[in-house]
Amino acid sequence: MVVLASARVSGLDHVTIQRDGRPLHLAGKIVIEAVDGGVLLQDREGVLWAIPAEQIQRRSEDDKPYTPMSRAELSARLTEQLPGFRLHHTANYLFVYNTTPAYAQWCGSLYERLYRAFRNYWQRRGFALRDPEMPLVVLVFDSRESYMAYARSELGDAAGNIDGYYSLQTNRVTMFDLTGSRTRPGEFARAASAAQINQLLARPGAEWMVATIIHEATHQLAYNCGFHQRLADVPLWVSEGLAVYFETPDLDSTRGWRNIGGIHTKRLEHFQRYLAERKPDSLQTLITDDDRFRHPETANDAYAEAWALTYFVIRRYAKQYHEYLQIMADKPPLIYDSPDERLEEFQRIFGEDLQAFDAEFLEYMRTVR
Repeated sequence: MVVLASARVSGLDHVTIQRDGRPLHLAGKIVIEAVDGGVLLQDREGVLWAIPAEQIQRRSEDDKPYTPMSRAELSARLTEQLPGFRLHHTANYLFVYNTTPAYAQWCGSLYERLYRAFRNYWQRRGFALRDPEMPLVVLVFDSRESYMAYARSELGDAAGNIDGYYSLQTNRVTMFDLTGSRTRPGEFARAASAAQINQLLARPGAEWMVATIIHEATHQLAYNCGFHQRLADVPLWVSEGLAVYFETPDLDSTRGWRNIGGIHTKRLEHFQRYLAERKPDSLQTLITDDDRFRHPETANDAYAEAWALTYFVIRRYAKQYHEYLQIMADKPPLIYDSPDERLEEFQRIFGEDLQAFDAEFLEYMRTVR
């Protein structure tokens, strides 16, 4: 897609494209329409389709307004897509799983705790949130192997390096049964209760796997509660910093997280090590260029600095940070800012003197213990 025109607000849009040599009919709403005829369509499942003009075989529109699938419709569609999987419903989520019911229920409880904690945290700070359009979908596979077989279609070879992910296209979190990867033969018979699951996942190293899932679930909340729009050009320090800020769960507390926004020990320790080799333009590149997050040799440094910057601005520049988040929330899909535009946007909110801001940031973080 090239230069984009405004999205239309009208009836239900129908688009037929060619997929794997066969026609595929899509029904939903046009989110963005390019001047060359390409479209970004959101179907009634909530899946986004970026369709170049040359792939469109037919388009039409009817008078019926766009409505997301109901919970019953979505449930039927997902069980059709994933034969043999079962459903676990919670107030805000729809879990599609082929692991044990106990693990699906444990996930449901954990995610609902995150949902409440996330919304309460931001509402107390005056940030306007919206309700998700439809139940938030989470796919839970019974093993790493079955998860990877599914995830490769979306992630390619990268599927083997992560324990779960949130998809901007499908709006779903995909994960696997973490207890299955932590058990020995015969141990708990794959965790038959929430207490046994907590016991397994409280072991050294396992909490990092749980944090990864919470990280991805936080992304899902941010994109469904009004912080970002999917496929918008939100700098990764913002979206990843926000997810890292929430990613450590408290499995011992039935109330969720006892200390949201507390010191993230692992990220702080990494950031402190990074300071010894941190380049003078580190803050500027973090703001203007997402590449550091995408390369294995720099990703951990970028995530640690994104956490530290988020931690700092929430404490020292809360009003400005909320204003900045609103700018991020208003960004439309598929329109990309230049590095200079990103920098100007940051300086307009946090101050023109980036060097002075960076010095204050580093001075503050050196006091954090």
